[in-house]
Amino acid sequence: MLLSRFLNDKKSRIRCKFAKLANKSASNTARFARLILFDFLSKIYIRNSLIFIILLILKGKKEVRKI
Repeated sequence: MLLSRFLNDKKSRIRCKFAKLANKSASNTARFARLILFDFLSKIYIRNSLIFIILLILKGKKEVRKI
């Protein structure tokens, strides 16, 4: 009787730990998704915009040299 109670207590503790890990993992996944969507993608957009502007400027200088 004592052994079964002890084992059931251990099982419930393990289940509780796994539940906490699952919640923490889900929270980290959401945080990582927000980081990618709002931080990383906005930086890519800014970088691509800068590259596009630089290419337009360089193209304009080449056209001026041809004239």
